[in-house]
Amino acid sequence: MYNLKNNLSIEENYLQGYLPQRNSQDSFYQDENHSSRCDLSLFQLSSENRRIIKKTENFTFTKLLLSEFNYTPLIQKQIVDWVKELGWDFPTSSIKTVFTNHIFNYLYIWYDQNKEICAYSICYINENFSHIAYVFYNPKYTHNDLPIRLSLQVVTDSNDMKLKYCYLGRFNPSNKLGFYKRNFPGFQYFTQGTWLSYN
Repeated sequence: MYNLKNNLSIEENYLQGYLPQRNSQDSFYQDENHSSRCDLSLFQLSSENRRIIKKTENFTFTKLLLSEFNYTPLIQKQIVDWVKELGWDFPTSSIKTVFTNHIFNYLYIWYDQNKEICAYSICYINENFSHIAYVFYNPKYTHNDLPIRLSLQVVTDSNDMKLKYCYLGRFNPSNKLGFYKRNFPGFQYFTQGTWLSYN
């Protein structure tokens, strides 16, 4: 199923299991995968969560308003090169859209031990909830704990901000899409019209 929704508020779309379409700030969709989130009223870091944080403590980040980020051709080329090496289906035009012309309003910039940029996390955050929408990272960290930390950091920050939910994007237990997310605090996914905990 692929169903676009345009007549609800941003928050209502998320609550009903829809996700923002990456090429349009006005379109939300559902498909054969499920929307997922953390219910932050159930927030409690597991031993696995703490292990991820400890293993990535040498990485640092800066969080800023996306509108304050200078998205340059050089940055775009770096991200495009990362995406190609990772084998992701993410066109250059879509990368530019999510950085410059979408609902997303916050950006995490991650740095390695040499203070070089190694990842970006694009988010939507309001007074009630957050969404860790897209991450882009240096392919050399593919088998590192950093990619999971990128999302886990937004979850923990959202809890610190006393938000209700942190949305995590797509999840599918049958093909293990986003399967690592099931270990996040208060994890739920949207299926058959309701939010369920993963067992």
